[in-house]
Amino acid sequence: MSDYIRSLLSEEQEQNLVDAITQAELQTSGEIRIHLEKSTGKYSAENRAKHWFGKLQMHKTAEKNGVLFYLAIQDRRLALWSGEGINEKVPDNFWQEIIDVMIAEFKEGHFSEGLIAGVEKTGKALGEFFPRKNDDVDELSNEISKG
Repeated sequence: MSDYIRSLLSEEQEQNLVDAITQAELQTSGEIRIHLEKSTGKYSAENRAKHWFGKLQMHKTAEKNGVLFYLAIQDRRLALWSGEGINEKVPDNFWQEIIDVMIAEFKEGHFSEGLIAGVEKTGKALGEFFPRKNDDVDELSNEISKG
């Protein structure tokens, strides 16, 4: 892993994040991913999140219910990008509430805890809109993506 990412996440913390994603997805048919990179470059965090959402093929989930947590470490930028199936169902303030929970932890220097809190809140909420089905399969990797 790149030094800029490892400075914020130990191997154990990274595994804890993967475990949090796995546990969150047990509540929902939704798919959650995290993508970390050094900088957005000349683009906005939202544009980069949209780019990585497509590159990670998150738009191909059966119910269009993927969620990407995008973070540009050096720039301190965060964006959440989700499939159209989710955006049709969640209230307007849904994503901002999750971002607020994460930022509160980040401000305290708790990077992995902020991500875990966001993942857990997302899994719980998605469980209401997209409950897990008996035949649910994990459509996407739970590993942290890095660019």
